[in-house]
Amino acid sequence: MATRDLVIRPVRPTDRDRVAELTRDVWNGHDYINSVFDDWVADAASAFQAVEVDGQVVGVQRLRPFAPGLVWYEGLRVATSHRRQGLARAMLTSAIAEAREQGHGEMRLATGNPDAVRLFESVGFQRLLDIRWWRGPRVEGGESARIPAAAEAEKLWPVIAKSPGIELYHGVMADFNGARDLGPALLARLAETGMLRAGPGGRAVAGLRRPWGDNLAVGFLAGAGGALRELLLALRFEADADGLDDVVVSLPRDHPAADDMRASGYDFANDDDHSYIYALTL
Repeated sequence: MATRDLVIRPVRPTDRDRVAELTRDVWNGHDYINSVFDDWVADAASAFQAVEVDGQVVGVQRLRPFAPGLVWYEGLRVATSHRRQGLARAMLTSAIAEAREQGHGEMRLATGNPDAVRLFESVGFQRLLDIRWWRGPRVEGGESARIPAAAEAEKLWPVIAKSPGIELYHGVMADFNGARDLGPALLARLAETGMLRAGPGGRAVAGLRRPWGDNLAVGFLAGAGGALRELLLALRFEADADGLDDVVVSLPRDHPAADDMRASGYDFANDDDHSYIYALTL
């Protein structure tokens, strides 16, 4: 596909060094794309794309179907030498058009970049989640949280749906690897994959996501009071049993569980963090 002198094509294994070069200044040299490059190139179900100008790769992006009708947009990068020239907008517009052509009904993404926020909002993305990151260090001396069976997990939803602050999730899990719809089906799916934890009597639940470091990562939390505090502490016990550093919880801003978090040994990971999940109806 070409727009003026812009060419968008699949990323090739031979692009590795160039992609590493153009992402060198992202996140102080700790961009995750280099670590997932091989997996992304090999994933035939997704579209990992390189963007060329005058024959040189100057950007990358990825479209990944992750649930029926939903596509996840990630990895938007533009080389320093070609920023503020409209390339990111052109790439994003192309990705949106491609997702529509493939029949997807919605595109979702996550970002913590203020410049990217302005771009995404300018083309119609609506903010679903404003996330604060909480961290609780691992601790010895107790039992890990229980993993419910899938059939049991589905039945927990009516109680979870009434949990304080559930409306702040706006119907999606705070998972920056792919924000799926909250509901009984998601609880069952998480339980089947060993990624759901339940507190006493099922009155508190934590949905885990794939971590980015040596931690137990939580993308969905429900419950209140003693049941939630017991579950939060059990997650810290689990982190210790698994040899992990800590528990990281993605919680919507102003969520009422903040007091329970602090009482269970959690605090903000970084007061300056700004992380959002957006959605665009296609």
